[in-house]
Amino acid sequence: MKGKRQLLEALYEMADPIAEAEGLQVIDIEMIGKKDKPRIQIALFDPDGPGPTVGECQAFSDLLGARLDFEEDFLPGGFYLEVSSPGLERVLKKPREFAAFRGRQVQVRTYAPIDGTKEFYGTLRGIEGDHLLLEEEDQTRRIPRDSISRTKLVYEA
Repeated sequence: MKGKRQLLEALYEMADPIAEAEGLQVIDIEMIGKKDKPRIQIALFDPDGPGPTVGECQAFSDLLGARLDFEEDFLPGGFYLEVSSPGLERVLKKPREFAAFRGRQVQVRTYAPIDGTKEFYGTLRGIEGDHLLLEEEDQTRRIPRDSISRTKLVYEA
């Protein structure tokens, strides 16, 4: 049987084209629980809107579920599939999340103070090497990634 890392890679390979065909992006896949019947949680992002909608999540779930069912040996014990939007104030962890949410407002917390503060707010400009790029007012701050304790989206009304 494949290891968890291999299963996740295979899930991304199956899920990414389905999401793309639906005009969405997969930002995160988590496998939780036992290997014999894991819970697969997938977070989708709509780059062109506020969604995905419940209907879009359901359509994606149906398509991916059918593909997983077709691949009988992929998870022979079965699985639970949960598909949702990433959430309004999602904590960003993976490179594809930082790429998907470029241009959005974020809060960055660091382990130790940088220029006298441990909390920064601004527009996420991406990752460059080992630094997160954060636009604050009219300047871009480079924050070393290993000094960041948490980066999360900030809800914009």
